[in-house]
Amino acid sequence: MEHASSTLSKRVGRNVFMACAGLQLGPSLLVWAVRGIAAAAQCAPGADLCRGIALGAGFRDVLVLAWAVGTNTWLLLGVALVAAVAAMFMRRPLLGAGTVLFGPLLALILPMFAVYSAAYPGCAISEASVGDCALWGVQMGDSAHAAAGVPGLIYGFAPLTFALALVLGILGWFIARERKPRGHAHASMRNDASGTSFRVPDYRFNDHDQP
Repeated sequence: MEHASSTLSKRVGRNVFMACAGLQLGPSLLVWAVRGIAAAAQCAPGADLCRGIALGAGFRDVLVLAWAVGTNTWLLLGVALVAAVAAMFMRRPLLGAGTVLFGPLLALILPMFAVYSAAYPGCAISEASVGDCALWGVQMGDSAHAAAGVPGLIYGFAPLTFALALVLGILGWFIARERKPRGHAHASMRNDASGTSFRVPDYRFNDHDQP
């Protein structure tokens, strides 16, 4: 019964963890999926269409989604904490601590790198939203400018995520670790050839036997 309950808690924890990871990193991975399509089609970053397709529209839309999640600090931290608790149910405290530490960072860094990898001379990326950037037939607008503000966001919450990850890692290690059974006073041994078994007494000294 106890084993079944432990298996169920691990299964629930795994499902919750995967949902949280998908919410945190899913939009950022979609950004790179569109960027990968442009690279596979051999479309160099620029204002022209990508093989006659306004691929920039898809790139802009997934960037808007990624920034909606990534720039919401409290949403990121809340999802990361839920994922950390789920990892403890999975008996993976270090995974939970790593999620709190790296999840919010990756949610911002991945789309930022995607934007800068598509930048070209004449594509303005400014935290003050000065200028514009046309990419694969579409004006990117603030979806490109938001990448310039990522370092400031990271500097704002990185110390908090580091502290939370450290605390959760320590607490999770104590809470989620498996308890080892204590040794018995006698060890049972079995003779496989004869099928007989016997017990070996424990010759450790008791308190009254010590000088």
